[in-house]
Amino acid sequence: MRHSQIILLCSILLVLVGCHNNAHLRTQKILKPGEKVYSGSGVLAIGGAEEDWDNIGNTGVMGLRGEVSMLKGSKDSEAGPYFGVGIGDDGLGLILGYDYRKYTGQNSGSLKKLGAQFEVNIGEAGQAFHLRPSLTSTTKRGKPYYGGIHGLLAAGNLEGRLEWEAYASSEYGYVYYEEWIDYRFKSLGAGLTAGAEFLTFNNNSIQLQVDVSLVKNSFSADDEPPDIDMENVNWTSWHELENWGTHDDELMPMVTGSIGVSFFKPDPTSKESFEPLPTPGYNTGQTQTQPIFDPETGEKISGTIRFDPDTGERTSSAVRFDPETGLQADAVPSKKELTYGEIVHEAKGAAGRAHNINNHQYCGAGSCLFSWVGVPAAFLYVESGVLSTLNPYDPFYAELNPNQKAVYRGAYKKEEKKLRRKGVYGSQLFCVGVFFLGSMFGGAL
Repeated sequence: MRHSQIILLCSILLVLVGCHNNAHLRTQKILKPGEKVYSGSGVLAIGGAEEDWDNIGNTGVMGLRGEVSMLKGSKDSEAGPYFGVGIGDDGLGLILGYDYRKYTGQNSGSLKKLGAQFEVNIGEAGQAFHLRPSLTSTTKRGKPYYGGIHGLLAAGNLEGRLEWEAYASSEYGYVYYEEWIDYRFKSLGAGLTAGAEFLTFNNNSIQLQVDVSLVKNSFSADDEPPDIDMENVNWTSWHELENWGTHDDELMPMVTGSIGVSFFKPDPTSKESFEPLPTPGYNTGQTQTQPIFDPETGEKISGTIRFDPDTGERTSSAVRFDPETGLQADAVPSKKELTYGEIVHEAKGAAGRAHNINNHQYCGAGSCLFSWVGVPAAFLYVESGVLSTLNPYDPFYAELNPNQKAVYRGAYKKEEKKLRRKGVYGSQLFCVGVFFLGSMFGGAL
């Protein structure tokens, strides 16, 4: 593909996207109370608004966007904030929102998520509010596919630039004008959602989603037509407009593709899965431990009475004897002191076992698709060490003293960052190589 063709394709994409939005990528897994999920996603929307034939067509809603979100689960719902950056008709903008969804369908055995995302888009044209209610099915291990329905409601008070021309039979000829006016935007729509969430491991997932909607937009302004102070004006383009500064779009289709990754963090105060099993009893033939009495006083005592096999006298309960030789044994066996190398080796092994190479390769490839926000986000994710998979309840780690834990953490995070770089940066380099090879061979044709 020639460079001119690439530039043309990018220009077409910029024209098609950025005018509206109908998608938010969120995990469809049911969250446990206190469990948190951190997600990052890229969204590419096409359609949703007609061409701004009278220069008032900007909805103020970012269609091409990258989002970062956090959800926290409760007993029967989940909620959390999100923010992002996007590109609209007026350039780069900021997205701030909040997400709430309630779990329904417990009685029927078919769990669903019912809720909405409410956000404000802040751009050069002004502020636009966007509400997206939805009802979707849920996912779990072995059941990756989901679907649902959604609605759309958007409104904003915006500012736009009108351009028109006038023709005078005098020496002026054609003259071009422009004027900034305030206008109102409203939109109403509905559509379908379908996607897949691959819960390869318990602590993360990869998600793909497609949203298809039909939307109806309206634009209205109170400004008066321009007063052109020019003699011998024969024609002005704004005279051909049926409604100055006001028009309603036809019912417009909108298709959106999204890709994202989620990282799950269990509630740190809930340690049910990390509690050790109770110590098995040796008196399995009895359902209740029999009381023990002192043979001299007849009083009930707690613990176990032990006797010296040589003298027959009662000894301290701390004294133990080898069951084979009958000789007194050490009360507590000596514990081997771990070396620095052993701790580092164990930390690297744990980091390798927790690392998911496929997810990081998908992350690298996905960042190339949304390079303007994806590549910086992927770099921050890798180099900052955020969302580490280190398990503080790992039995080996829990038995270490504070100094040993510091060594373990340092070695673990160093190995974790090394593996992340290999997966993410390797995929990015592969994408760049494919792009350049395509450019070279395309230019030679």
